[in-house]
Amino acid sequence: MINILIAEDDADLRINMVDILELEGHKVTAVDCAELAISACEQETFDIALMDLLMPGMTGVEAISNLRQLNPFLAIVIITAYATVDTAVDAMKKGADSVMTKPFNAGELLMTIKRSIAEKQLLKSASDIDPDSVYAALANPLRRRTLKQLGTHKQLKFMDLCRLVDVEDHTKFNFHLRQLKKAGLVQQNENKIYLLTTTGQFVLQNHNLS
Repeated sequence: MINILIAEDDADLRINMVDILELEGHKVTAVDCAELAISACEQETFDIALMDLLMPGMTGVEAISNLRQLNPFLAIVIITAYATVDTAVDAMKKGADSVMTKPFNAGELLMTIKRSIAEKQLLKSASDIDPDSVYAALANPLRRRTLKQLGTHKQLKFMDLCRLVDVEDHTKFNFHLRQLKKAGLVQQNENKIYLLTTTGQFVLQNHNLS
């Protein structure tokens, strides 16, 4: 479940957005101005804020810095009926993660939310990374190969991972997997299948592991 904040002064659109998102099983708080959105953020932690650009009082873009101070990893989408390249660039410069143009359909709304939160999670992962721990984990070529194979195959059982990484000493390989788990790069699900963490995905995308 995603916790969503909406600030939109058009009552019909606001109600429509709430209906769409609640049908998807998300928790939604909806207000009609930026000031109330800031107050809501003081009381609760949201995953994403959908802010109308033009509302009575503070604009959606003007509210961004206040929202960011309260929650640095809040994904923020500016919604506007008057989207131009300049509007979008200005909103992004002020800290918006995305700009959505009215009118939009349910599919666009849901996709924008999903993409914006995913991008924010990667940034949060980056801030959580302990560089020393990561570099120590990546110093070994076998561990680098393990990350690359998990990046390619997404989920692997221990024996499949051994085969793909081309290692026969299972005790030795277990040690290396523990180091990767300790660095927060690899995890096991309830079925004992190995996969990359969000941090592991970020490291794989942003480091040359050759």
